[in-house]
Amino acid sequence: MKKKRWLAGLLGILMAFSLCACGNSADEGKTEDKAEEGGSSEKIVLGINDWPGSYWWLAVDELGYFEAEGVEVEVKLFSNYSDGLSALNSGKIDMFVPALADIIPAYVSGADIKVIMVQDFSAGADGLIASADINSVEELKGKNVAIELGGSDHLFLLKCLENAGLSENDVNLVNMSTGDAANAFISGSVDAAAIWEPSLSMAQEETGGNILATSADAEYEGLIPAVLAVNGDSLDTKRDEMKMVMKAWYNARDAYENNFDEFAKAVSDHAEVTPEEFKTLMDGCDVRNMEENVDAFKEGDTYVSLRNCAEMLSGFLYDNELIDELPENYEDLFDSSLFEEVYEEMK
Repeated sequence: MKKKRWLAGLLGILMAFSLCACGNSADEGKTEDKAEEGGSSEKIVLGINDWPGSYWWLAVDELGYFEAEGVEVEVKLFSNYSDGLSALNSGKIDMFVPALADIIPAYVSGADIKVIMVQDFSAGADGLIASADINSVEELKGKNVAIELGGSDHLFLLKCLENAGLSENDVNLVNMSTGDAANAFISGSVDAAAIWEPSLSMAQEETGGNILATSADAEYEGLIPAVLAVNGDSLDTKRDEMKMVMKAWYNARDAYENNFDEFAKAVSDHAEVTPEEFKTLMDGCDVRNMEENVDAFKEGDTYVSLRNCAEMLSGFLYDNELIDELPENYEDLFDSSLFEEVYEEMK
């Protein structure tokens, strides 16, 4: 399948702006009551996916941090990552946690999305796994590799191939979701897969395959930041509620660091991982604190700087024909104002 064909299809999905309004009179009554009590009058729908760092939001909800801030939040888990991206761009959800690379194609095409916070960096939670008889990336030449085309691990795979002196044309890419890619690898249908946790650990445990590279390797440090992105229209109408969501996130950090067992239990109640598995998975995620987010919005020459990272990612996407043009600027993609207000009110 040619890159242009699947990219056009992906962008078509991402740009399907079909605004969705839902609710009933009972919900409206609850909303009015909450407003009278001094809480939020607007519900936030927050989309997450099966990514260790995003599991945090399940605990934030379960442990009552949203309620403490006075905001009603529905945390919606998208098993299909692309569906979450589409929902963000169409306005069906207000917030989503994608990898930075994954929202650049939509931004280039004019999607009204804003990055308001860095959630975490992948620090080993993304990886390239191959069957036990394959010991290096170079040995993938001519092999079948499962990948979700257009996703962050597609970019990671391309970087792995580039560092090994190979190109995308040297392997046979098999397009499928991350979960399906892990299953295909486990069943032996493909020779390798570029996937993220918890699928990566599951695939390695089930097959004894070789993990050829991960985002913990020095050459990939900072390559895959997970960001909190919001729909532009939602930001205009639910700004105060979004501030409450961010405050709940930062307040929950104390529970993560000082009462981890309770935090992990809250995650496991809503995700298909045990508390022990969650702890292992989080070893591959570097969750960013407030001071680190201050640095992220500054100009810099490392991937820690959002703008610098976005420029690198855009260049790589463009060179590999994953976007048709480079962004003219990133002023409309990054909005630090919401974080700055939260930072001033919480520090």
